Amino acid sequence: MTNKVPSWLPNKLCYADYNGDWDKFIESVYKIFQSDFKDTKPIFRNLFVIHDSRIEFGKEAGFWHIIQKDEASGERLPDLRRCEHISWPRPMIDNSDDVVISLWENEIKKPGHGRQTRVSIWLENEDYIVILKQANNCYVLVTAYCVLFESYREKLRKQRDNYYKTKAAP
Repeated sequence: MTNKVPSWLPNKLCYADYNGDWDKFIESVYKIFQSDFKDTKPIFRNLFVIHDSRIEFGKEAGFWHIIQKDEASGERLPDLRRCEHISWPRPMIDNSDDVVISLWENEIKKPGHGRQTRVSIWLENEDYIVILKQANNCYVLVTAYCVLFESYREKLRKQRDNYYKTKAAP
């Protein structure tokens, strides 16, 4: 892994450039999501990456999942960092074979949904991760977010390292 920022990684949006106009900012965020995940679809491991297209509050649930975070109250609210990074999930998926990316799978059990294979695409040096779910003949964009705490970075490193050890074992 290298500390160099990859040339394929676009600049983040900056809320300050919108002079406090949240609605204008969110529309710009949505336009990037629309371009990257609706107008065209990324391909990962030769399969399309789709998103949850159910409409919630006038936009796709997949959009809300990558720009909102869970609050202690149980509500999901827009997160400025996630919004500013909206241009990163697509190029990370497209460039997931780059040496700066850590990529691994893990099985999780979701109540009511059974077992799922999740793929983590982590740009560790930039503290950003994209999560995909393996589905029938496609992958589904689950979420994407900034990794903010060292304890969580350690958890991700442990998952990744365990996956690599398991895959390298005879």
